[in-house]
Amino acid sequence: MQENKLFYDKIKILIVVLCLSCSALTAQTNNPLTLPSLTLVPAGDYMMGDHFGYIDPGHPTDELPLHLVHIDSIYVGTYLITNQQYCGYLNSAKSLGLIEVRNNRVYALGDTNVYFFTRQFTTSSSISYSSGTFSIADNRANHPAVYVMWYGAVAYCNWLSQQLSLQVCYNLSNWNCDFTKNGIRLPTEAEWEYAGRGGQYNPYYIFPWGNDSLSYFNRANWPTSGDPYEVVADTPNTTPVGFYDGQLKLKSTYNWPGTATSYQTSNGINGFGLYDMCGNVWQYLNDWYQTNYYRSSPYRNPKGPLLDSATLMPDGKPCRNMRGGNWWSGDLGWSRVSNRDPFYYRGPGNSLFHIGFRVARYVYSSVGVIEENEIPNGFKLNQNYPNPFNPSTKISFSLSKRDFVTLKVYNALGQEVADLINETLNTGTYSYQFNASGLNSGVYFCVLKSGEMQSKIKIVLLK
Repeated sequence: MQENKLFYDKIKILIVVLCLSCSALTAQTNNPLTLPSLTLVPAGDYMMGDHFGYIDPGHPTDELPLHLVHIDSIYVGTYLITNQQYCGYLNSAKSLGLIEVRNNRVYALGDTNVYFFTRQFTTSSSISYSSGTFSIADNRANHPAVYVMWYGAVAYCNWLSQQLSLQVCYNLSNWNCDFTKNGIRLPTEAEWEYAGRGGQYNPYYIFPWGNDSLSYFNRANWPTSGDPYEVVADTPNTTPVGFYDGQLKLKSTYNWPGTATSYQTSNGINGFGLYDMCGNVWQYLNDWYQTNYYRSSPYRNPKGPLLDSATLMPDGKPCRNMRGGNWWSGDLGWSRVSNRDPFYYRGPGNSLFHIGFRVARYVYSSVGVIEENEIPNGFKLNQNYPNPFNPSTKISFSLSKRDFVTLKVYNALGQEVADLINETLNTGTYSYQFNASGLNSGVYFCVLKSGEMQSKIKIVLLK
């Protein structure tokens, strides 16, 4: 009898999961806002920098020395932010009174820093503004959003954090990023290279897929690659995000400007499942650029130099860093996964039709909160609360002695999806707020290990 009850309880949970998934899909279909996909990148170490001795004449030796870096688990945008996604942000921000349009440029209300250049400013921009509404002005809704300034990228990050009920990371008055928050932000330079390498370290590669520069044809959007968007009179020559996935593409589906009726892509996805980590557009980073930063970079989660130590550009000002190469100038040097490029050399002086961005966020770690100085009687992992949950739940556990502790989450196939804790903790009772907004609805397992002891609970994410 008890077994039958457990069986029917499981069936009820599955039905709820399926219904909520269908409801979420319907809501997404009816909702004009398109939120980006995030991919979990597990924690790890790597040797950051140029492993192949390439010298960039514009800023030589800034990719050396090679240095060991640890990156905590992060979520990284599977794709670049698209025109459709950025247009949704602009309309939402306009309705909330956060932005205004002056002289065909978008600003924060009453501010002087440009967020975005509209189609009325330049025909290379894909987003138009008329009668108080932003709209896609061409057939590039799923192309990377360009003509976005760095300020407009971080403003989008804050807005997206609010859509996902996460803590905002950026102070839009001084533009500082608070890395203790769990919200959406731009990736750091170290995070971007770690994600771009896709877990490939033995050997290290020049490009996300390997060392063969000839294989970029049909694999990444570089200049003269021959893709059907490569029409000089129709800039920007971006390709849709995720275009290079190894599938045959048809003009009848994509309505590209070229005359070819089909185009066979090679698979440009990297080992972590990320697209466009090479070519298409340059990608903004959170970091300030400093020529010699690698000589003093910390080991754990380096966040770039402070503003007062950033390298000054020829105009006497500091600038942010970028990665990724692009369709316009993404040659063999610029599209290397280790390449560093200051925004100054790719920015307004060279136009903005080849600069975009992707987003990132921590797998939020709030471990270390000991509740009421309680000394537990034993090793215990408590059931999470609430359960089922969406998207956050509290996980608490007790330790009877100081030990090295891991707390991880696995999916139903036994695959690790989150590395929550990986450190030595003192005796005590701890709580952790786990945010699973980057995961799909379903049953997961949370496993706590301390020495030879292990405890497991089942948690259910219902979106």
